[in-house]
Amino acid sequence: MNVIKSLRWPGSVTVAKGGKFCTIYVGDACKRGDSCYNPTKPDDVLPDPQEPVDCPEPQGKEKVVGEEPKEEGAEEDE
Repeated sequence: MNVIKSLRWPGSVTVAKGGKFCTIYVGDACKRGDSCYNPTKPDDVLPDPQEPVDCPEPQGKEKVVGEEPKEEGAEEDE
C-alpha cells in the first residue's frame, strides 16, 4: 500500500493499492504558502430609529371629515 501526502494541499492524503486509489482531504481550503481569508467581524446591529412625533396642523384646528366649514359672519340656527 502506497501513501502519498500532498505538498501543495496540507490535509490531502491519497492511498493506492493494486491499481485502485482513494483520496481524502481534511483541511481549511488553503494551499501551502497562500494567505488564508479571515473575514472581519461585522458591525453591531443598530437599534430602530425613534418614531417621529406628530406635529399640530399649521392652520390650527383639524378638519373633521363630513363637517362643512363655517363661513365667517354666519349665525348659527338653534
